Amino acid sequence: MEPSTTQESESRPILPDHAKGGELVLKPFVFTQAFREEGQTMAEYGVVLAVVTLAVVASLTLLADNLRAAFESIAGILPG
Repeated sequence: MEPSTTQESESRPILPDHAKGGELVLKPFVFTQAFREEGQTMAEYGVVLAVVTLAVVASLTLLADNLRAAFESIAGILPG
């Protein structure tokens, strides 16, 4: 075996001649898959943020009268 072949086999597997052309196609594909998974994660965070926001708005709407009364009683206690 030649030394260059030994070094190449250590760093990556040697592909048959008919499969070597696919290497150029696979690199961008792997990159897009990694980006797609990152995009899915960001979308999931967006959905969670939307659900939390809706829950906060709904709870504030339902409790608006009680909150107003609480703040008015606090304002009446404070000197001013």
